[in-house]
Amino acid sequence: MFKKIEALSADAHQDLRFTPDNSYGFATEILNAPIGASEFQLAAQYYPIIFPVEGSSPLALLTLNTKTNLFINNDGSWKVPYVPAHIRRYPFILANNEKETSKENFVVCIDIEAPHFSDDQGDPMFTADGTPADITQNAINFLKQFQNEMQATQAACRELEEQNVLVERRITLEKDGNKSSVGGFRCVDMEKLNKLDDAVLAKWVRNGLMGLIYTHVRSLANVKSMA
Repeated sequence: MFKKIEALSADAHQDLRFTPDNSYGFATEILNAPIGASEFQLAAQYYPIIFPVEGSSPLALLTLNTKTNLFINNDGSWKVPYVPAHIRRYPFILANNEKETSKENFVVCIDIEAPHFSDDQGDPMFTADGTPADITQNAINFLKQFQNEMQATQAACRELEEQNVLVERRITLEKDGNKSSVGGFRCVDMEKLNKLDDAVLAKWVRNGLMGLIYTHVRSLANVKSMA
């Protein structure tokens, strides 16, 4: 998705301008998208929400047995109303700043080759005195919110791994009499879930994790429409 990442700074990008681009052509090879807890309800209407074989970060599945994102039309538009925040943040991204030891040890970066940027068209990224313009500050705020939510969601879903309720699954697809299977992901096993201690289940109800689990399970029905 990102081709040439550069750290965003007034010194290097004082004259850079930004123009919104409604095309999602940059995401044609993105096969899944990490999602935060606040995205579950909307994402589950259109995407299967699954977990990787390694790790517990929830993902919106964007393809089945192809190497192409199934949710992008030929003209670059997105096929369904909800676009994951992971996709919407482009062409901005946060990268770790190893030189920074404070709590916010990240640096705001951009894909300098994105069609959104130009030297002579669009809105300035920085004001005359080098401070971030509104468009830049809004992007920075979005990135911070996205990062914080992803960290919180990962921490919450890590309990699924600790309680051993995530199991690897395969989905069998049939079209025109031909069968194929899709794997490489995990789902919550409801039988294992129901065997957990009442104290664990009660905790998950109170902290909202149980709601995420049920939304995840319901979202798996979207596999049929994708197939």
